[in-house]
Amino acid sequence: MYPPLDLEVFRPTTQKPSRDYVLAYLGIRGKETNLKVIKELARQGVKIKAFGKSSKEYEKELSSQNIEILGYVDDNTLVDLYTNALFTLFTFTHEPFGYIPVESMACGTPVITYDKQGPKNTVSHNRTGWLVSNDEELVREAIRIWKQGYDESSIKNKCLANAQEYDVKKIADEWLNCLNQLRCGVKS
Repeated sequence: MYPPLDLEVFRPTTQKPSRDYVLAYLGIRGKETNLKVIKELARQGVKIKAFGKSSKEYEKELSSQNIEILGYVDDNTLVDLYTNALFTLFTFTHEPFGYIPVESMACGTPVITYDKQGPKNTVSHNRTGWLVSNDEELVREAIRIWKQGYDESSIKNKCLANAQEYDVKKIADEWLNCLNQLRCGVKS
């Protein structure tokens, strides 16, 4: 069973998102963020908005006219950022689950990330986002999508449907069912 997400909070905030930037998460250096990819995308003209508690420590390193460092943002702001992004860039270095991709999909926005660990289980390639093998492939795919776009309504609907799998109500029911089976001595 997966960790839950409150889909009453994480949901699209507009029917006509701007889609004029890429959203990136900046987490703990060496664990949650690969800066090389973010720098390269900005260098090639991709407009990036970056958020995260740790993001202020990256300001000097990521100084670019194409990167806006937002720092910590509250949930309402984050939901609006997800909703309006063209896609969410998740350049993790180690991630057992990954709330960032699931939150993004719950807001109708696809994700580009690596085909490994947790996000490999939550993002469906060419359906709810794009899974890549390495940094070079991630940069190529991100630039292609930045320039060419994608079938927005189709991917948005698939993202929203996929996010239902992580809804707090669904996960809570699964946990309660599991606990009831244990209490009653039933093996699953």
